Amino acid sequence: MNKKMYDMTRGRILPVLLTFAIPMMIGALFQDLYNLVDMTIAGYALGDDALAAISATSGMMIFINSMSRGFNIGNAILVSNSFGAGDLQKTRKSFAAMAKLCISMAVSVTVLLLLAIGPLLRLISTPDNLFSDAKSYIVTIISGITAAMLYDMFACAYRAVGNSKTPLYFLILSSLLNMLLDYVFMVPLSMGVLGAALATIVSQAISAILSGIIFYRSYPELRIRKEDLIGNGAIIREMLPIGFSSSLTNSVFAIGTVAIQGAVNALGSETIIAQAASRKTQMFAYIPSVSIANTIATFSAQNYGAKKIDRISKGITTAVLFSFCCNIVTFTALFFFGGRLTALITNTKSAAVIEQSETMLRIIVPFIFCQTAIMSYRMSIQGMQRKIIPIMGTFIELIIRCVFALVITPIIGYVAIAWAEPASWIISGISMLVSYYIIAHKEKVRFSLEAGA
Repeated sequence: MNKKMYDMTRGRILPVLLTFAIPMMIGALFQDLYNLVDMTIAGYALGDDALAAISATSGMMIFINSMSRGFNIGNAILVSNSFGAGDLQKTRKSFAAMAKLCISMAVSVTVLLLLAIGPLLRLISTPDNLFSDAKSYIVTIISGITAAMLYDMFACAYRAVGNSKTPLYFLILSSLLNMLLDYVFMVPLSMGVLGAALATIVSQAISAILSGIIFYRSYPELRIRKEDLIGNGAIIREMLPIGFSSSLTNSVFAIGTVAIQGAVNALGSETIIAQAASRKTQMFAYIPSVSIANTIATFSAQNYGAKKIDRISKGITTAVLFSFCCNIVTFTALFFFGGRLTALITNTKSAAVIEQSETMLRIIVPFIFCQTAIMSYRMSIQGMQRKIIPIMGTFIELIIRCVFALVITPIIGYVAIAWAEPASWIISGISMLVSYYIIAHKEKVRFSLEAGA
């Protein structure tokens, strides 16, 4: 076995999880830092209007990123299953199928979004004074979707065979490059919001190319051959529903975020900046939860392939408890110092922006413990190749977010936007918890019967 592949079906669970998750946490830290620097440079170099224009499209950005990552994470599950079962030939064929699906999805989504972007910006109530800059920014981002999806594809492929360190290196490279290009494009070259978008897609394209070259050199047993591309129709038919399920799961959640963004945009520039700033700082609180949840997806997929249901359950419990300990630290920092952070990262002088951002953080951050649990159980269910249940969970979140955005916000204002996420987490989290234990029990019984036969 290639030494860069990591078998998660054996060994003490916490060290196994942390060996895989810590590089992802470091990578997420850099990812969030460069998103924060993006906002900070825009705030200091371009002012509140440009910052609001970029922030007005943040819901769409989340949708695009969630769709891409969800699709590739779902496709990579079959790669993980094959690897966990020790079948390197199927692992290689599965990766070939993953590549074909990724490229097809990227091209289709790019064309559809470019055709629909104008009406979509109007649909989410983008203010007239921000419309031109917002459109310039998001059109450039959409044009680079293929680079973003290929970057995500290789990152998921590395993790599918247990290598979370190499994606970290490329994420750090992409983050540092994006920060540098943000400054160059927005300050010396004075390219405005277009410079911020170009910095993102150029850094992703370079990282995608380099990660593909290194993957090809590091895993000779997974190099795609002609027969892998021609003779993998059955694998594609098996993989496609999982990929679409995972993408839809993430995208449904993101559609709720877009609905929230529309409600925010209707409240004006100050609220747009406040919501964006609070979301950027929240991302740091989510780092342990997201990284552990993504680890659990691979952990569950490999152990499901090895028919080790008890190990999956122990892994989830260990992961959630570890994340809770991390959540205590991030909760304290953001709950008490969120307003000061908003002022620092946006360079805003508006008291209303700072006050609204602080309000959102103090409502949402105490519920990150719920978010931790829901993500771990949902990703584990996906790792066990269940397609419908995770989608149902995210549809619950979508409905709740839409109710808050479209019905409650017009009545009570900004505070309803803040309460939308905690309400969706609690209800969806309960459904995921119950669903997981029903599935785990059924699978344990099935594997026992198969072993007895």
